[in-house]
Amino acid sequence: MDFKITTGNFANVNKYRRAGYHKVSIALSSRYYTGDRFKPLMPDWKYMQAEQEEYTRQFNNGLKKLDARKIGNELHLLSQGKNVVLLCHEKEGDFCHRQLVAKWLEKELKIKVEELGRMGGKTSKPIQFSLF
Repeated sequence: MDFKITTGNFANVNKYRRAGYHKVSIALSSRYYTGDRFKPLMPDWKYMQAEQEEYTRQFNNGLKKLDARKIGNELHLLSQGKNVVLLCHEKEGDFCHRQLVAKWLEKELKIKVEELGRMGGKTSKPIQFSLF
């Protein structure tokens, strides 16, 4: 592939835009987001409230029905060759279907799908107080 596919969340959308990534929502709802949406990688409402194990099973079953090469080609066309960031709501580190998508794409396309996260933003570290 001559472009990168990455993942991230809506909270960092402006950072991704400034970095030149083509933003693509794979969330079922994205109320204030006005960019591209990519339905084939969205979860299904019918299992949205399922426990994580069941959600994962059903979502992965849906991915098995897709052709990863075709998905990659569609994302390439949608982004006009720019690097893509697949977006949803969950913050970095929380369970999310974009993690499942990333693993699937990595396996099927033999590529690395990076989580962009905050893109250099400071992460908070726990504060350690001294007793003395």
